[in-house]
Amino acid sequence: MQDRARARNHFWTIAAGGLAAIALLGVTLTRMSEGFDRVSLEREQVVVDIGLSYRFEEIGRSLVPLVVWDDAVVHLDNRFDRAWTRDNIGTFLQVTEGFQFSWVLDADDRPIYGMDGGQEADLSSFGALARSTSSIVSRVRQAEAARNATAAPQQTAPQAAIVATATDVIGSDLYVLSAALVQPDFGTARISGRRAPVVVTGMKVDAPFLEAFQRRYMLSDAHLHSDDARFEAEQAHVGISNPEGVVVATVDWTPQQPGGALLRKFLPPTLILLVVMLAIALIAYRRAWAATRAVVASERHAVHVACHDTLTGLGNRHALEQRLTAQTTADGAVGSCAVHYVDLDEFKEVNDISGHAVGDELLRIVARRLRRLAGDADLCFRVGGDEFALIQPNANPTSAAAFADAIVQGMNRRFGLSIGRFQISASVGVAFLEAADEDASAVLRKVDLALFSAKREGRQRFAVYDPVMEEAMRRRRGLLDALRRDLQAGLLTMVYQPQVDRDRTLVGVEALVRWTSNEFGPVSPAVFVPLAEESGMIEALEAFTLKQAFQDSLRWPSLKTAVNVSAVQLRDPGFTDRIIALARIMGVRPSNIELELTEGVLVDRGQNAANQLHALRAAGFSLAIDDFGTGYSSLSYLSRFPIQKIKIDRSFVIEMGRSRSADVLVSSIVHLGRSLDMRVIAEGVDTPEQWLRLASAGCNEFQGYLTSRPVTADCIERLCAGEPGAVQPQDPRFTPSWKRLAA
Repeated sequence: MQDRARARNHFWTIAAGGLAAIALLGVTLTRMSEGFDRVSLEREQVVVDIGLSYRFEEIGRSLVPLVVWDDAVVHLDNRFDRAWTRDNIGTFLQVTEGFQFSWVLDADDRPIYGMDGGQEADLSSFGALARSTSSIVSRVRQAEAARNATAAPQQTAPQAAIVATATDVIGSDLYVLSAALVQPDFGTARISGRRAPVVVTGMKVDAPFLEAFQRRYMLSDAHLHSDDARFEAEQAHVGISNPEGVVVATVDWTPQQPGGALLRKFLPPTLILLVVMLAIALIAYRRAWAATRAVVASERHAVHVACHDTLTGLGNRHALEQRLTAQTTADGAVGSCAVHYVDLDEFKEVNDISGHAVGDELLRIVARRLRRLAGDADLCFRVGGDEFALIQPNANPTSAAAFADAIVQGMNRRFGLSIGRFQISASVGVAFLEAADEDASAVLRKVDLALFSAKREGRQRFAVYDPVMEEAMRRRRGLLDALRRDLQAGLLTMVYQPQVDRDRTLVGVEALVRWTSNEFGPVSPAVFVPLAEESGMIEALEAFTLKQAFQDSLRWPSLKTAVNVSAVQLRDPGFTDRIIALARIMGVRPSNIELELTEGVLVDRGQNAANQLHALRAAGFSLAIDDFGTGYSSLSYLSRFPIQKIKIDRSFVIEMGRSRSADVLVSSIVHLGRSLDMRVIAEGVDTPEQWLRLASAGCNEFQGYLTSRPVTADCIERLCAGEPGAVQPQDPRFTPSWKRLAA
């Protein structure tokens, strides 16, 4: 009896202790979840506060191209040109940048021009803005005075822009107010007054503004309060102050609550499990239960190891195939289940530059980010290398596209690694599970085709599977086989497009490779060159191009022959020695050869590219930047690399006369080239109007259908010999001249 009573007492003691432990655990988890939510809220508010400040400063910086400009000094300070101000300040800022109003203040801070809501404003109406804008105008003037006090008397170098921003309520609306000092950029104009004019603008913080901000920072239900609502519960708040430091509005949104979500998801099953374990612990079969539990745990671990990736903890390819196979047999699953195949675009570069340890760290962070997007760890898989898969149940074309876009955008955000922050991107292929799919391999083949299509279209995007992709893949395989055969047989050809100066005198030609397949007919270089790069045939293709261009250039020794050089060639350390040896063997003078490179080649290859290009320049080759303005357009590589020529991309030439920004950009490129003692040539010049606009901008060399389409080497030789009709220009008035050659 005593033993039984003692056992009963032990039973209730253990039961009471276990229940107390469970209650304590529940309270602890609740407190922890509240702490997580509080930390998350504080972090969100700090991020949004910084983001708002950055956005307001970004709005102010958008004025810099218009006020730090010699033309602005001439038309706003040297002499006030109302029409110029209306077009380039009032209308441009309202239409292009979305400013509600813009004002120009003279040296005494009095308004001399204003535009509000797209209409010119009466100067007296500026009085309603004077209080709100006085602080930023004062800050600009103080900075101007400080700079003038320390500036050299004959200062000609460009100076940093002076911009100030603030926020205030005007009427019933909140505005981002900016003030920027008018000043020269390249020093061809000078401020004539005692102080420079100031441009004052206001951008309304309205629904589109908040919607864009909400998308950028992935906020939920962001909205604006017109007063101080920072003490309202259930919402996250960031205050916006006026110039006097008074909070006049708040941005409110529904905060994330990771702790509460985690608690709601895991606390009930955890408590139930603990109660069950406690009950089992109180029975006489504890040892048997413990042994059984050990066996079950061992089996579960074995299954987990077989179906999960050890690096990220996600399901592996085998688990994905099992899940998809189960979906094909599930009622109602087919047709409503989407598979998203994710491939990291720049992961190889991370591994090559920083090592595999950093690559593994990046993969783990990517896995966590994708798991959050999937919402369920069982729907996210690592299928190998830098490839992941996500299953989206209950999907339709619209929701699948939105989810794929969210993946692309989520991967495009910077990753904080132990050695710094990395920026990568991802391509996503999407396919739906269909009734015709017999097993997982069928849908995986379709999603792989969609991924290939996304990467072919430029990466950092998604593509949804379409049966047309099957035919495209078959055609691609056929093109690959045909290109390999014709390249080995030497059946590709070269054509040359003339390059002329302002007098239409022939100054050079660009070598262009062409392929006409017996099976597929004429194939565009935009198709077969990337095909060669992807298949490893690019070196053979470029060897043919260089050899044929060198050989043909001997037929016109007084002209430069331009040949394109790809990233693959510069990636090869032996490329420089080979091209110098090829020129020597074929008797070609390197000074007659111009190598054209894309901007991305220079940036991607770094120091290796610099060494190779300096060696090529030392050997006598000319170097040119092709398609300038479409890539990085960084002054750093123009100074680091021995570039002699800039080639304006045809996309800008086409827009000249249609887009004022294109005209300004082309003029800036020409001015930049001249400042750096570089020649500037425009490609894609097809109309007399384009020619005249380029000439008026200062461009001295031209290439395009207006003077001649690409022609054979025989035609170029006949043109150099002065034979009439050697080329067929689009406009006879622009026929290339051979006079200089004849002389």
